[in-house]
Amino acid sequence: MYKSNYVRSATLIALLSTCCQAYEERPDFCIETEPMLLSDIKRQMLTPIENRTKCNITATTLTPNEKERLFDTICEDHGSLTIKRSNHHFFKLLNGELFGRGVQNELCKSKVDSVLAWVPYKIMMQNYAAELNPSERLSYIAKATSVEREKTELCHFRHTDLVNNVMDNLFTCVVLIFEDNFYGVDDSINVLVELQPVMYQLRNITYQPWRNVTNSYKMRLGDGLLKNPSGQRKPIYGTLSYAFVEKIRLNTSTIYNNEQLNKLPLLLEHRGSMVELDIDGVGGIDVQEQAYFGRTMDARSEVKVQVIGQWVDQHREISADMYNYYGFGLQHYKQPISGVQLTFVRIDETEPAFESPESDNLVKASLFRDMDSAPAKLSKNGSAVFTEWEVDHQQADDSSFYPWFVISCLLFGIIVLFLVYGIVRVYNKKTKERQKYELANTSSTQANAAC
Repeated sequence: MYKSNYVRSATLIALLSTCCQAYEERPDFCIETEPMLLSDIKRQMLTPIENRTKCNITATTLTPNEKERLFDTICEDHGSLTIKRSNHHFFKLLNGELFGRGVQNELCKSKVDSVLAWVPYKIMMQNYAAELNPSERLSYIAKATSVEREKTELCHFRHTDLVNNVMDNLFTCVVLIFEDNFYGVDDSINVLVELQPVMYQLRNITYQPWRNVTNSYKMRLGDGLLKNPSGQRKPIYGTLSYAFVEKIRLNTSTIYNNEQLNKLPLLLEHRGSMVELDIDGVGGIDVQEQAYFGRTMDARSEVKVQVIGQWVDQHREISADMYNYYGFGLQHYKQPISGVQLTFVRIDETEPAFESPESDNLVKASLFRDMDSAPAKLSKNGSAVFTEWEVDHQQADDSSFYPWFVISCLLFGIIVLFLVYGIVRVYNKKTKERQKYELANTSSTQANAAC
């Protein structure tokens, strides 16, 4: 059985089976974007690469100049008949796993889309040689760097050298263009690999005006308490923190209708972070929110409140920029997309539900404080110490003197009026009696004078 095809099929099945699970970057596989300088190569000869890094497999992406030189060498006619007849191969890695192999013509057809990198020959031999068929007669593209000659050239080596672990003078990496020069295993040999995207990123999202909302059931988010300790009726406000998982459902048929796109998991830019969706476009994100509520409350009263929220399905249509994501933060722009449909299942339209206040929380309808039921606390110096609730009660009792003062004044005024009225009545009675006496005396005096 053809072993390499079997390995590739098994890898594809394993990747497809894990697409619906959370994607995890392989811990021992690293992608570096900085080129390796000649001084780094000298240090590498003294210190093995396994001791300098925590990553067992390190892929270093090609610089723009290296990529341009590579395509110029393998895709252009340089007058060498060997180049036209050659069909050199390269490896494909997906999240550090051997995904397959390709020929140089594939690179020439997709210059822009391919993300190429270098992996040291020793690492390729240790991690991937066992998965290859030893009976194949192929050659692989590589890069050789001679420290003594201070020269770097593109070359190709045999498939059998890799699978047979050739690490002596029998190993040769023949220069691609002239093929009259070769490099040994003591030179820095890096094998060409193509990194495969593990996900698509949807960034720079623009939401279209169209929106459709479907209301769902209501749920209890939490309990709160509003308390008004003051002696006045006034508005009281409160907040309640609650958490929920916002579900995201993306219609994958609106994305994968393009034949150029492979069916991969998605990363969606949402709420300032990248949300991971599975291959079916389903994902979620933890959301922390606050609900604000309030009401006008009577003096010295409290009321319990329940915050209720309603689940809604918000159907949106977006346009975005799609990026290929290769892992470890490496991403490349691919193409714009539009008409993507997705649904947010979230809690919206929160509202408070107030309960009736309890009778124990209301102020007693009495004229005087019951000192036995609420004794004041004594401080060290013997003075009474009241709580806020008790001080408010004391202030309320002090303020009750005013209506009684008004009533007392009214009663005193009424009494004064009655006294004045009695005095005036007695005085009037005495005045009438005096007038009668004076009239009688006047009549008798006139009669004596007439006689």
